[in-house]
Amino acid sequence: MPAPAHCPLCGAPLRATRVSAPDRLVTGEGPFRVWECRACELGHVSVEELDRYYGGAYFESFYEHELAPDAGVLVRLRSAYRARAARRRFSRAPFAPVGPPGRVLDVGCGGGALLAHYRALGWQPFGIEVSEAAAAAARAQGATVHLGTLADQPWEPANFDLVVFSHSLEHIPEPLTALRGACELLAPGGTLVILAPNWRCWQRFVLRSFWFPLDLPRHVNHFSPRALAVAARRLGLETQAIGTSSTIIAVSYSLHYLIARRWTPGWRLWLAYALGLALYPPVLALDRLLGGDACYAILRRAVNTL
Repeated sequence: MPAPAHCPLCGAPLRATRVSAPDRLVTGEGPFRVWECRACELGHVSVEELDRYYGGAYFESFYEHELAPDAGVLVRLRSAYRARAARRRFSRAPFAPVGPPGRVLDVGCGGGALLAHYRALGWQPFGIEVSEAAAAAARAQGATVHLGTLADQPWEPANFDLVVFSHSLEHIPEPLTALRGACELLAPGGTLVILAPNWRCWQRFVLRSFWFPLDLPRHVNHFSPRALAVAARRLGLETQAIGTSSTIIAVSYSLHYLIARRWTPGWRLWLAYALGLALYPPVLALDRLLGGDACYAILRRAVNTL
């Protein structure tokens, strides 16, 4: 892979880190090395032909937008657990209600779980998604979904009161371009929410290349609280909050990579689920002390901007 020259967020030089890993989820290719910006603490990976590292193995098999009719008891229990964990996550920052209901756009909406949450609170839900299966699942939950990207979205400027990037911005090679496009869609006084894996969290330092949220090479940008603060300044947005949160499933998936070295459905995965649940209480305690495995920003567009 080519060595990247400059940070895509602030333009400062990048330095090579010791963090590298193969594609453990889809192709097995690699390793891919992460470079880091000292100025804003953004990690970055330069990848050619990024689309080839997605496909059905990522969109349909891993995320399970629709359960198979013959899904076993354990798979159904896992699906129910994921849904319960998502509901708890949506009730906390950065997704807790940020104002009266309006129009919300979820960029990279997946199967529409977050949009369904906002719809239940009275919001009008809209999404952008590149996976046909995920877009269909989101539409089935009542969302209006554009199949494509921010670059070809169909809406007029200042159309939304809330725009969300929930674990999607890290997939976009040019994050500032995407964020500026999102800001154009925000109405004056509107809110931009970003949630992404926390590159500077203690879990990443301990687990190194086995830390599941690295997801190389699909995660081409690796954010930190400092990087999100830099993004806010570059965009000219008001910072309402920047912080970290914990993702319970990341512990299990990281343990799975330690056990199996790559994504391998079967008894190794179920063992990792069990170990992750057992270890989650001390992991959560460390997250609260040192910072969680995800970082977020809640940003606001000034009312007097047109």
